[in-house]
Amino acid sequence: MAVLLPRPLPRKATIGIIAPASPQRDPERLRRGIRYLEQLGHTVVLAPHVHDRFGGYLAGTDVDRAADVMAMMTDPRIDAVFCSRGGYGSARLLDRLDYRALARRRMLLVGFSDITALQMALWRKIGLVTFSGALPSVDMADRIDPHTEEWFWRALCSPRPLGPIRQPWPTTTVQRGTAEGRLIGGNLSVFVTLLGTPYQPPSKDRILVLEDVGEETYRVDRMLQHLRQAGVLGAVNGLITGQWSQSGRPAGSTPHRPVEDVLAEIAPAVNGPVISELMYGHEPQKLTLPFGVQVRLSSRGAGLRFLEPAVR
Repeated sequence: MAVLLPRPLPRKATIGIIAPASPQRDPERLRRGIRYLEQLGHTVVLAPHVHDRFGGYLAGTDVDRAADVMAMMTDPRIDAVFCSRGGYGSARLLDRLDYRALARRRMLLVGFSDITALQMALWRKIGLVTFSGALPSVDMADRIDPHTEEWFWRALCSPRPLGPIRQPWPTTTVQRGTAEGRLIGGNLSVFVTLLGTPYQPPSKDRILVLEDVGEETYRVDRMLQHLRQAGVLGAVNGLITGQWSQSGRPAGSTPHRPVEDVLAEIAPAVNGPVISELMYGHEPQKLTLPFGVQVRLSSRGAGLRFLEPAVR
């Protein structure tokens, strides 16, 4: 499968905003994110159904949200499409999209969390490189972290390989080794739901990156075991995990266990390095990762290095 690289984001871009998953909890946050983009010189265009609500947890009907995805991602006047937020609902759209039309435009798409479903489907169906990271109504609504901001714009704009990751804290080696492969993954609980569907990305010779939020350790354990038993962990060349954001977990009768313990147990299922503590997850400090780009994962040095450009 050919790899489709989107075009670099222009200095003064026209950015379309869509809501493929859940509605805005606080519409003012999206307005502040839009102001941030406009202050940088970009023009922002909202999809028609961005502010819709349907069924309590969806940003409009499936038909309308899919129409917004297709319209924005095939519009020649749009330079990039940013998803306003995650939540839930992207998976409901996957069989409603015209992937051939999306391949012709090779739009620059930024999403995160629930948007994992859409991003992995685009990679599986047409080989489109997409970006998982900062979102307008989440990270751009208030003062964006400087490290997050610098890496975000460099990832979208630079036609050169991003090189080694740079983050304020070191990654942690769970299992030693060095491996290369194309980066896939995203949100663990969403990624697992793609198993057995036509949108599951191939695992062989890939580097898998995973994160999640609000999941107790036993649930993380269960999903990692699912990946192991489905053959995903045995096929990938390496695994790197980000932040698990468990601080808000509800009190319950299940004893808490560090996710690091589970990673140590699951690591032998991976035929390559296993690294944790990547600055990637549901926290203000996050790297924006281009899915589909060739990377090197190593227990030595920076941990993760991007070997190819993410835009062309």
